[in-house]
Amino acid sequence: MPEMSRYELFSAAAKGDIKGYRDRLKGDGTFQFCEQVTQLQKLNSHINVHLLTYLFGERIGAHMAQTFVTVHERNLLSFFSRMSSEYRFFILHELKNNEQLFLHCYAPEKKS
Repeated sequence: MPEMSRYELFSAAAKGDIKGYRDRLKGDGTFQFCEQVTQLQKLNSHINVHLLTYLFGERIGAHMAQTFVTVHERNLLSFFSRMSSEYRFFILHELKNNEQLFLHCYAPEKKS
């Protein structure tokens, strides 16, 4: 009989004591990590020239947006890997702390 896979062991551990199992996962940070990955997925889906211009200004934001699309083919991990650590840290800081961040994914209204 073959050994159980890591996934099968993980799933089997939840059976019978789902509350205790969830509490252990909360304690080890799994739920928090999953939430962070979800935020990165949301950023990957919404990042565009408007958002990057909001964060970095017209010149740098436009350049970053073009690079994100043409060089990194909208792959956030690839984009982050080639970015300076200061820029990456700032984007992650904004993602974590700026509740209004995704409102800036749309073209700003023109002033009359």
